[in-house]
Amino acid sequence: MVNRMSKANRSLIQNEHGMELPINIVVMLVVGMVALAALLAIIPESKKNLVIEVISVNGEEGVTSNIDNGVSNSVTVDVKVYDSENNMVEGANVIVTGGGGLGSDKTDVTGQANFTVSNVFIRLNQDSIDLKMVVKANGFYDYTDESAILIT
Repeated sequence: MVNRMSKANRSLIQNEHGMELPINIVVMLVVGMVALAALLAIIPESKKNLVIEVISVNGEEGVTSNIDNGVSNSVTVDVKVYDSENNMVEGANVIVTGGGGLGSDKTDVTGQANFTVSNVFIRLNQDSIDLKMVVKANGFYDYTDESAILIT
């Protein structure tokens, strides 16, 4: 019986390194897939938008309050923080600044934060000031409103 293998086939079979290339490709493919899976596992979930509702300012419903001009005042703020699906957001940092004052609090399990902005001051020649509100929570885009509360 005559062996009719071509010269190229004979050299591949006789060469013990001939199978290294396909095995190396398989190993590199497996390692690459494991690395890709690890990268995908550490990517955080997509962020959502926050919805902020100012319940009251100085006990008055809404986003406006009156204080005396030329005197340092404290302003009490009550807010609720929701996500875009109307779920309360717990642990969000709510910060209100303006008029020389600063106040902050974290939301509780009901999504509410109640705090006092101390040392708010309206100069005698001003009619009103705006208080800025910044809300930050993990997994959400930061919320900023330059004129969230109007003090007159």
